[in-house]
Amino acid sequence: MTMGYDTVFVTAAPVHVGIRGMLDDLHREWPDMVVAIGESGTFTRWAMARGVVPTGAGEVLVARDEGMEQRWDRDGWILMERDEGPFAVFYQPAPIPSVDIQFNDDPYGRGFTFEPYGATMLTAGLFLVTVVTPDRDSPFTRQVLLRLQRALTSQADPGCR
Repeated sequence: MTMGYDTVFVTAAPVHVGIRGMLDDLHREWPDMVVAIGESGTFTRWAMARGVVPTGAGEVLVARDEGMEQRWDRDGWILMERDEGPFAVFYQPAPIPSVDIQFNDDPYGRGFTFEPYGATMLTAGLFLVTVVTPDRDSPFTRQVLLRLQRALTSQADPGCR
């Protein structure tokens, strides 16, 4: 079975609200979208499931329609018709109080010459959000990640932007 590609976001935004907003937006393009929320593995239409996206921690599996969901089950994480594919979002509160990170871009946005450097991120109140897509950088994957990033950013505390 083909494995998916993981991308991780760290955010203070209410993740369940961001996921719901992102999927509402995608639903306009995928009107027959089906999702499986939680560990049940049972896919239902988005309109019926949108109210049960869990707060705190959760998982949401997403397919354009029942045909994509069935093919996903059979063929795994692949791009399918129209170069689209299934994807999943897993999220939880950060389980450790801090993590060492490296800034590859100037976090202050000053535009000066910049050399990467290490830092410690305090993770209290933050969530880890893992998005699993069929590949690393197809237009489909970039669009899914951008949609979720925008949805989570729109939910962030205005004082943090």
